[in-house]
Amino acid sequence: MTATATIDEVVCLRPATSTDFDLEAVVKSLLEPVFALPGGGVLERLADIAQVEQMISDAVNEQPDDLYLTTAESSGMDNAIWPDGDPVQAGARDRIPVGVPVTVEGSQDVFLFDKDEGGLFGSDDDVLGSVTISEDDRGMGPLSKLAHSEEEHSFYYVNYHVD
Repeated sequence: MTATATIDEVVCLRPATSTDFDLEAVVKSLLEPVFALPGGGVLERLADIAQVEQMISDAVNEQPDDLYLTTAESSGMDNAIWPDGDPVQAGARDRIPVGVPVTVEGSQDVFLFDKDEGGLFGSDDDVLGSVTISEDDRGMGPLSKLAHSEEEHSFYYVNYHVD
């Protein structure tokens, strides 16, 4: 049997980090020579304070994702099922209406991607997480699944229904 799922909306809980490397580790490695100076131990202890780590984390997470969806783990806008055209910016707490139908035979994965520009510090588009929709969800009303990427530190809810 075949069912049709409609991705109603995507809710961004936390966008991906804005860097493709561990910023905190880079900052600490740059400060390593300073830590070796007399009195540097105080600075090293300050660098480990939770508030400083939170400030670094907040700085890294300020940029919204350039979101698009696919039904295969293949990046690129030519593989996108949504949106038509450019990716949509998704920042923390954004509720993004989607309204795209997806054919489900048994089950179907939906992947969330962040479009990257590449370049010196950039990379290929990043997988922000995925969800699996089952045709067994048919008639269950509005459903929600969490898409998460351990690597990108992103969290999104995918809200959908299956007819």
